[in-house]
Amino acid sequence: MYEKLKNGDDLFDHELLEILLFAACPRINTNPIAHALLERFVSVSEVFNASVEELKAVDGVGDTVARFIKTVGLCAERAGNIGNTPVLKTADDCKRFIDARLRGKSEEQVEIYFLNRTGRVRRILSYNAGEKSRAAVSVDAIARDFALYIPHGVIIAHNHVHGGAAPSDYDDHFTRTVQFICNMYGAQLLDHVIYVSLGETFSYKNEGRLEEIKSSCSWDKFEKWIKTLN
Repeated sequence: MYEKLKNGDDLFDHELLEILLFAACPRINTNPIAHALLERFVSVSEVFNASVEELKAVDGVGDTVARFIKTVGLCAERAGNIGNTPVLKTADDCKRFIDARLRGKSEEQVEIYFLNRTGRVRRILSYNAGEKSRAAVSVDAIARDFALYIPHGVIIAHNHVHGGAAPSDYDDHFTRTVQFICNMYGAQLLDHVIYVSLGETFSYKNEGRLEEIKSSCSWDKFEKWIKTLN
């Protein structure tokens, strides 16, 4: 990669981060950290825009590496370096993005996309419980991630490895749980998409299921749910 850098060859985003991180921690393999950062923050520009605490939430990133990345990000900002991340404004935008993320997965995986007011994806939270039939996610883990970066809008996506895209009772329960967490942080749950293939998806929003769930998550029920966490 150093030769590619020296020769002016094109480098992938993870390769650029890997080289950069090697300056901060030259005695370890920085490839897994580079991939983990891009998995969480979507793009190089968002890695540099992240707070120190958000960076430290990524496996392999400690105080030294987080401060280093934040310093580089501030330098890039002052130099006028502006990057772009995907914008999800339409159902087709969302389906294509989810297809690119979940196609070919052999286990069920849950992803939560944090969007700003313009629909731009600012964070991606990925959860994999290692089960082929169900992606079980800890409520505490989701709440902690929400607290680090409070989004304007939220889209849930997960894949079904077996069977069709129709939601299960557990999928309904999980959607309701995320809605409660959105209530807690003033975020808007925009959709929950179940993915089998690009041509086979289930949208809670399009099927009217999302409004049913939102109406069932009244303030009284939200307060009762909060008490169950204490």
